[in-house]
Amino acid sequence: MVPVLSVADNGKTIDLRVGHSVLLRLPENPSTGYGWTLDADSRLVEIGEKRHVHSSETVGGGGESQWSIKAMAPGTTMLRLKHWREWEGEGSVTERYEVGLVISA
Repeated sequence: MVPVLSVADNGKTIDLRVGHSVLLRLPENPSTGYGWTLDADSRLVEIGEKRHVHSSETVGGGGESQWSIKAMAPGTTMLRLKHWREWEGEGSVTERYEVGLVISA
């Protein structure tokens, strides 16, 4: 079973082995124009395409964004995300999320 990271894991450090994956899930409502952007070291981790999963059938309803993150090489890195309206710049950031990854062979 793939471990799942959530809002509760913000600021934590996670141990991961090369070849293993985690699933990152964060709440998001794209109809507001705000979304999460993820930054990570592509030499150490492979980030799967962002998926949005709706939590309601209501038009404009929220849900969560999900990414699959696979450890590719040993090392230490940070997953850094910000919740913002990209076209409005840094001043629009409403939330930040960080998780440290310690990747072993």
